[in-house]
Amino acid sequence: MANETRVNIKHLLGDLRDGYATPLEEIIITELIANALDSKAHTIAITVDRATRCLSCVDDGEGMKRSALREYHNIATSGKSRGAGIGFAGVGAKLSLLLAERVITESKGGRGSTSATEWSLSGPYRAPWKFIPSEERVPTPRGTSVSIYFNDEQSHLLDEEFVRKTIVRHFHPILDETIFTRVLKYFYRTKPQFFVNTREVGAPDDESDKHWFDVHVGNGKRPIGVGYIAYNETLGEVSGLLRYIFGKGGAEDMPSGLSISTFGKVIKGGWEWLGVLPKNHERLHGIVEIPALAEILTTDKSNFLSDATSLKKYYKYRRAIQEALAPVFAQLGETGDQSENPEKIAKPIARMISSVLTHMVSDFPELEGLIGSAREAVRGRPGAFEKHGASEKIEEAPNTNASLSDAPAHDDVHKGGEADEQHKESHKRLPEGLRDEAARGRVRAPRAGLSVILAPINGGVEPVMGKIVDNVVTINTLHPAWKKARSRGLAEYHVLLSVALVLSEYLAEKSPQEFVSKFLQIWAEEKDAQGKLFV
Repeated sequence: MANETRVNIKHLLGDLRDGYATPLEEIIITELIANALDSKAHTIAITVDRATRCLSCVDDGEGMKRSALREYHNIATSGKSRGAGIGFAGVGAKLSLLLAERVITESKGGRGSTSATEWSLSGPYRAPWKFIPSEERVPTPRGTSVSIYFNDEQSHLLDEEFVRKTIVRHFHPILDETIFTRVLKYFYRTKPQFFVNTREVGAPDDESDKHWFDVHVGNGKRPIGVGYIAYNETLGEVSGLLRYIFGKGGAEDMPSGLSISTFGKVIKGGWEWLGVLPKNHERLHGIVEIPALAEILTTDKSNFLSDATSLKKYYKYRRAIQEALAPVFAQLGETGDQSENPEKIAKPIARMISSVLTHMVSDFPELEGLIGSAREAVRGRPGAFEKHGASEKIEEAPNTNASLSDAPAHDDVHKGGEADEQHKESHKRLPEGLRDEAARGRVRAPRAGLSVILAPINGGVEPVMGKIVDNVVTINTLHPAWKKARSRGLAEYHVLLSVALVLSEYLAEKSPQEFVSKFLQIWAEEKDAQGKLFV
């Protein structure tokens, strides 16, 4: 008798897939392996066979009993506890339904328990599955086998080399002997082994000159994490691990930045999450393993949580990583560019934008709603107010899911930073207009004017330069132009131009070209008056 999942499973699976930054084929492999590791597997063997159009993943983990295997077919079910692993509720097998003709799962849960099921996706609302006789696909006393049969024999999942490289790319901290010996051995009883078509997957020879660092929190003697940074003298030359994964392509194929992993699974990469941009960032790559961060992984285990408690922990460990990297960067002669410190951008550009917009109000009265109140006198005791003007502050936010603290929340903009964490208690702000007796009679002035922040904006087919919500302009730090501007020392000009473009769209009744032209004209006159671009 067949059972069915009675929800729009195709839609739910699509939503799950969209939550990852990697292709579907990679998600399936990484989730199959992650769930095997969570089940305490020592050996994970993947077999691909083009003749039968089948990929099979067999592990010797704890396995599942019949009742657990039944729940495994519920797309919304997860028996995982936060911080206890890196996989998510059998998503590897579930997402494979989007590509597969059928999926056969067999599991041995100990004490003679052996169960097997066959599952398929026959329509948006129909994902029938049934128990079937065991075919002895699990050779060990306990463990699980997932066999995926494809309609298309050209699937990447039937390419042995693709599977092998995916394992190295997403789990190379486990393969790296140094990282495993110094950190991961305390979390895995034995070093996991991976096989593809009976051939073991090992760490490729890495010719890069690795600069190792330990990450410490507090006075603990044993590091809570370990990592390395490697430097490539020539952008076009890829060696060792990178050559194995990405081939001999040019710089566009190289993953610059520091990747962060937990329990051996790479979570994210780049420089944005770290909040540091080395001078030669395009030539540097590396990895840092922090097992403790598994406690704040998102449900899909591909990012970090953004609630206040999780962010506090995230920033604590991020600060520890920054401190551990400081002497390494000093040794390499790397100093971050000026955009490492947002204040170096904030003070000069804030004055410039404020002055430009003030001069434009007569031609564009729509700006009055954004900056008009910034030009009004604040009632109260002279000299006893916080200053709130147009473009009063620019802050740089890390690549997390934190929401804006001073702006209306929206899905595409995220903000957070150590400054918020450090001053949360010492600078509690009263409602506007109320006297703060602890601050010697200081009265908080009403907030006015335009604010500009630097933060990632996710979503959409093409990246946007920035967005405006109420009186907050967000400059997209994920846009390629921002990254290039930072590397060329043109961060201030990029912010200036982005604000002009965003505001030109905000003023729907006027010509965007006219607004940008006027904005840049007044900026040029301000430049001549002050004698330099930014002061």
